[in-house]
Amino acid sequence: MKSISRSLLVAFLVPVLLAAACTPASSPQSAMTAEAQTPETDPGSVAIPSADLTGASLYKFSCTACHGQDHAGSTFELAGQTIKVPALDWTDLNKLYTADRSRGSVPEQVALAITKGQDGGGGEMNAMMPRWSTLSQTQIDSLIQYIQAADPTSSAIPSLEPSATNLMGQQLFMTSCAACHGMDGAGKTFEKDGNTIRTPSLHWSELSSTFARDPSRGSVPEQVAVAITIGKDETGAELNTMMPRWSFLSQAQVDSLVQYLQTRFK
Repeated sequence: MKSISRSLLVAFLVPVLLAAACTPASSPQSAMTAEAQTPETDPGSVAIPSADLTGASLYKFSCTACHGQDHAGSTFELAGQTIKVPALDWTDLNKLYTADRSRGSVPEQVALAITKGQDGGGGEMNAMMPRWSTLSQTQIDSLIQYIQAADPTSSAIPSLEPSATNLMGQQLFMTSCAACHGMDGAGKTFEKDGNTIRTPSLHWSELSSTFARDPSRGSVPEQVAVAITIGKDETGAELNTMMPRWSFLSQAQVDSLVQYLQTRFK
């Protein structure tokens, strides 16, 4: 079996969605729930607290990195393997989810893909598709409506709601990191098409070991922040494109996330 290890996807790799067609989303809140602070037991699920994020903000935080702003999907080259992420164009989804009308309307079936990881036939999607079971029905509906109404030819970037621009620390981690790196920050291993895909640990001791190799590039927190925002590894080289570049986060948000990793996952 081929083993694929990403060099360091540092702070948050938004879910790599390799299923037939799916629409993940996530959201945090200012008062974190006890469930959100408990490590997940189901490797396919993500415990996310409820929040006010809806529509465009949910898509930007949890879908754009893999499916693209244009909803056209993405293709990543990794260690000789081509990894394709499906399009979220509503025309394509409509064709897929009308195959079995007995399973409900297209929006209802897309909702099942989001929350339970079920494909068009009711089968299980690959474990790399998170099960966003903690989203509220309002959030699910708003995300589906956004995807359905989106203009795939538009290059406009959706604006974020105030609740999204105010996300900090643990909230950011819960929203965009836990799905791939785990609630405990220890990284995950996924099996896909005979290959093993590993996401790295975000434990601070390991990040410190990696990013302390060249102090001339800045402190460990500074280098981790650079990895988050522009995708640079400890040598200044490009991280694999499967690591999103979170350039739209404010400096305060980046600092708060780095501090959370440093204090939560020692």
